[in-house]
Amino acid sequence: MILGSGNYLKTAEVVNGTMITFKDEGNWIESTKYKYPDGNNRVDFVIKVEVNGEEKSMRLNKTNREIVTAAYGNDTGKWIGKTAKITKEKMLVAGKKQDCILLEIEGVVHEPEEGSSPF
Repeated sequence: MILGSGNYLKTAEVVNGTMITFKDEGNWIESTKYKYPDGNNRVDFVIKVEVNGEEKSMRLNKTNREIVTAAYGNDTGKWIGKTAKITKEKMLVAGKKQDCILLEIEGVVHEPEEGSSPF
């Protein structure tokens, strides 16, 4: 994978209820665009998913990683072939409300920690 490129899943491409299937075990990718407050490059977990018959890369934020881990375990290789449903929600990102993807998996109830960031 070449950093800064790729066919990433965007919120505008999906609607509530869209199903995704995990296609690989994912990788931690260093961002060339975003940095942590200490100046280090942010690291994102990026995984291949199939959505509407197309393969896309998807960044999984902390919230979505916790949801998928609760359902399928922490061995991401075992996520391959598993599915999740997309819900779009407005979230505060960099001081602005934006549509974000929240994954839902049957049997998993996610309660965000008070004051925690989804990223």
